Amino acid sequence: METIARALILACKHIDDRHNAENDDDVAALEAIAAELNDASNAERNCLIEAAKKLGVVAWPEEMGII
Repeated sequence: METIARALILACKHIDDRHNAENDDDVAALEAIAAELNDASNAERNCLIEAAKKLGVVAWPEEMGII
């Protein structure tokens, strides 16, 4: 699960960091991911939070509505 969490975080950060931040498709993708993460179990949320810390993107869980 930790590997999947890291990959998801890296993908989200890549989408978010793109220069054309107003791309509707990018925004829609991030919103869809955030909506799916709302259904994450506590264990999954904790794994995502820990993975974000290890990747140095501590604010990511809050940005995605996980915490």
